[in-house]
Amino acid sequence: MRRSQLLILALMVFAAGPALAQAPAGPTRPATTWIPIEEPMSALLNGGHRIVSASGPSFTLERGGKYVVCEVRPAGGMRGAAETTSTCHRVN
Repeated sequence: MRRSQLLILALMVFAAGPALAQAPAGPTRPATTWIPIEEPMSALLNGGHRIVSASGPSFTLERGGKYVVCEVRPAGGMRGAAETTSTCHRVN
């Protein structure tokens, strides 16, 4: 590529920068309620929650129209954990 072509290309990129920066911002996203639950997933299941969705280590539980999202961390793994644990959060 010749020097004049590079100069023209650089000027085109430089000129396009402000036009891209002035694009309207996307819509704001509302915050989701995310309340930690002290009970493990096993206690929630024993208490009447049921699994309605699972993806990898994440599970969505439901009971009476209320939803809880849990992440399960199996024993072993890179941390060498002795037991399986879970972290759960209420979303509504």
